[in-house]
Amino acid sequence: MEIWIHIYSILMLVLGIYSLLNIIINLLYFRHLNKAETREDGPLISVVVPARNEEKNIGNLLESLIAQDYRKIEILVINDQSTDGTEAIIREYAEKDSRIHCFSTEAGKILHSNGKINALLQLIPHAKGEYILATDADTMHSKNCISHAYSVMKEHHLDIISGFPKELCSSYFGSLCMSAMMLTYVFIPHWFVYRFPIPAATFAIGQFIMMRRDAYEETGGYESIKGEICDDIGIVRLFVKKGKHYAFIDLSKYSSCLMYRTGKESFKGIERSISGVFPPRLCYVPPVTILVILLLHIALSPLASILAAFTAPGNIAAMMITGSVLFIIAWYTGCKSAKWRKRVSISCSFTLLIIIAMYLHGFFRSVTGKGFEWKGRIIH
Repeated sequence: MEIWIHIYSILMLVLGIYSLLNIIINLLYFRHLNKAETREDGPLISVVVPARNEEKNIGNLLESLIAQDYRKIEILVINDQSTDGTEAIIREYAEKDSRIHCFSTEAGKILHSNGKINALLQLIPHAKGEYILATDADTMHSKNCISHAYSVMKEHHLDIISGFPKELCSSYFGSLCMSAMMLTYVFIPHWFVYRFPIPAATFAIGQFIMMRRDAYEETGGYESIKGEICDDIGIVRLFVKKGKHYAFIDLSKYSSCLMYRTGKESFKGIERSISGVFPPRLCYVPPVTILVILLLHIALSPLASILAAFTAPGNIAAMMITGSVLFIIAWYTGCKSAKWRKRVSISCSFTLLIIIAMYLHGFFRSVTGKGFEWKGRIIH
């Protein structure tokens, strides 16, 4: 038993050191990319927005797009069979600004089982820009968001970028669910993946994905990721597999999103994303099992460290406590950089336990064929 405790303490120390070093290097990498010289003029950029029952959000999004300092944009919004006032609001804005164009999905025309991808496949053919920015109706952008994103892509010769906006949610539990995305800050070496692309290590969030039009067409775009649960992760992994240049960047200063309003919505939405990263396939079972066990140990490490301080030899207790503290510091640093509230930033143990629950529940929904819900539709 003692040897296993010793191994566990070493593992916690190594993990803590890795997490802190990785988050520091990631943040330096994000800062480096964000230093790109701002370009407010350039080619036409097509902003494409799928909107389904978004009457509470679509106006805020369109206001933020109209105010962009990068003026050479077209804004294409597709009303996806909404049952509220979404379409009327879009058309009202289209009358005010000639850059805004309203479309509607064709009833019964199914190009993909994922409702969002189905809408994008019907919308993107109308886009005329050299770059395509796919964003969500519940997202808002600072006036220099598009010019900044274009500048990063241009200066670093990128084919596709994505990044975290500042996530907004009034629910504490909902915020904890969404802060699960901090795993990508702490564990994924984005600085390394930028230089040595690894499809399995790439990450994206659908609230902001900007692509070169040529690269999108060369890869086959959304038509090539049929069967994917998550459109965002699916599209960046496709680009990387096809040899395109990808980067994940920090967008918390340039974009914000009210993705979910309640804890229940957050849990259901993020569990879909987690299941998209690690789909229920045989090849994923061993690494996911290891990851679940690892996350459980990390979540309980503060408690284990306290117990070790009273029961374990001094060197073992010191390694466990040091590893746990370093990981907590790394998590807190990442959360604060992404503009999470303090009480969310210090709740990493709770978040890790929620992540485990979301994955196990999502795995159950996948293998039983229940699928996941997006905007009132079931995705398998």
